[in-house]
Amino acid sequence: MVLKKAFTLIELLVVIAIIAMVTAMLLPVVSRAKVTAQRTVCLSNMAELNLGCKMYTDDSGGQLVSSWPTDAATADNVNAYCWCPGWASTLPTPSGQNQTPQYSCTNQCALQQGKIWPYMNSANVYRCPADSRTVNGLPVVRSFSMNSWLNGSSRNDPTGISTFLTPQNDLTLTYTLFRREGQILQPSGIWRLIEADASTIGDSMFLVDMGLYNQTPDLPSTRHDNTYTLTFMDGHSEAVSLRAATAQWQKVANNASDPDWLFLKSITTFTNKSGNVEGLTHSKG
Repeated sequence: MVLKKAFTLIELLVVIAIIAMVTAMLLPVVSRAKVTAQRTVCLSNMAELNLGCKMYTDDSGGQLVSSWPTDAATADNVNAYCWCPGWASTLPTPSGQNQTPQYSCTNQCALQQGKIWPYMNSANVYRCPADSRTVNGLPVVRSFSMNSWLNGSSRNDPTGISTFLTPQNDLTLTYTLFRREGQILQPSGIWRLIEADASTIGDSMFLVDMGLYNQTPDLPSTRHDNTYTLTFMDGHSEAVSLRAATAQWQKVANNASDPDWLFLKSITTFTNKSGNVEGLTHSKG
């Protein structure tokens, strides 16, 4: 009878230690691969939404879909020309925002009321796969917001103020509140959609301060390893790495040097040098 040699305790411990070391080496690689995969899907989803916005514009004689969420400054009714109404935060809606259940952050009805829904008709593309927010077990349906300077609202323009509702005020602005595609002469340099941070996302538009100091109330997301995603008016998408700690964004009084704000500001709108705002008399239909 031949006895087989068994592993000693020390040999077993060595094998276990080797497996542990290999696992420790592979985990960061797997984690990075997951982040990359989620970011790729996120960019793809945003590209589809961007295409829906473009198709709406093509079918509307060059008019841009609106980022403005309501049909009046303080009304609860949604703007019928908004790209995607509804509340995307898990926090309660503030006064003046629509608080009815069909526009809550977990109800797809909000997506379906948007002007671009007929072109997309898929709820999955409105959220980032890395967005793990839920309410009562239901996922939040939207992770993205639109540039407020796209047929929405000016933010701390140096010389004026205007919104979707007041096209007659556009000529008072230093910067351009875009209402028609023809106003955007460099579409590759103006962003349309952004992945917004869970702490500030709410309605459909992302406000960017165009004043001397950063008082932007909204934050870009950091879900993808301190990187957020953007789509541009020409259809391309980008992943943008934050240049500084997010604590710098809007946290320092009279902050004029936050590199992330300055970058986003530079691709949000441009000065209206000609004083001619195309489409002031266009209809909202």
